[in-house]
Amino acid sequence: MAAEYGFDGVEIWGKEPHTPSKFDENYFRKIKEIADAKMLEIAAFGSYVNPLMDDYEQQMETALRITQTLGSKLIRVWSGGGPSKSIRPHDRRIIALRLKAMCQWAGLHGITVATEMHNNNLTDTAETTLQLIQDVGLPGLKTYYQPCFRNDADDFYKCAELVGPYLANVHAQNAKRLDDGRFESCAIADGIVDYKKIVEILKGYDYDGYLEIEFVYGENKLAALKNDRDFLAQLLES
Repeated sequence: MAAEYGFDGVEIWGKEPHTPSKFDENYFRKIKEIADAKMLEIAAFGSYVNPLMDDYEQQMETALRITQTLGSKLIRVWSGGGPSKSIRPHDRRIIALRLKAMCQWAGLHGITVATEMHNNNLTDTAETTLQLIQDVGLPGLKTYYQPCFRNDADDFYKCAELVGPYLANVHAQNAKRLDDGRFESCAIADGIVDYKKIVEILKGYDYDGYLEIEFVYGENKLAALKNDRDFLAQLLES
């Protein structure tokens, strides 16, 4: 589908039903073979590893093996810890130390580690994301840009400006604000985030990575996927 609709690459989502719960090297080799045959890059392995897992070391090693098998140079991880406003200092230190170790291992294999900017994680703001990058202190740790839709979230454009120098990938998402203050996800072209402005900001940092469509909305998912792809492609072309 990605090849048919004109995409350049795919991020492999590291949860069932997309990938098996136990490591199966042949499964991931097959994914790479299909992607290669379709002239698609594996843009990233979207793991669900976070440094506060009880079995973090095992999960980290497995996720990095998967990334290698896929032939990707980027692995997405989660910072964990709950909302940054309430995270415990002890947990903050553990997150930084364990991510540093992961970056060192990944760096030996030419793999970049990037944290997800997401609600209910330490990296739910630009400030805490940049602080974590500083605490780890290695060039192999970068971040995704993803707008967070909550009432106390960063300004979308200020956030893009702050994380721009450390950007590894973009999850393009959008939402509409409802009358009751809640947010409802929608097509990338239709929400409150102006992606033309986002692209202009990232261009200023010479960002040449992906703009990824993570979810599609509406009854006709294939039509929505094509519309989102065409919208983002038009932004890049212009």
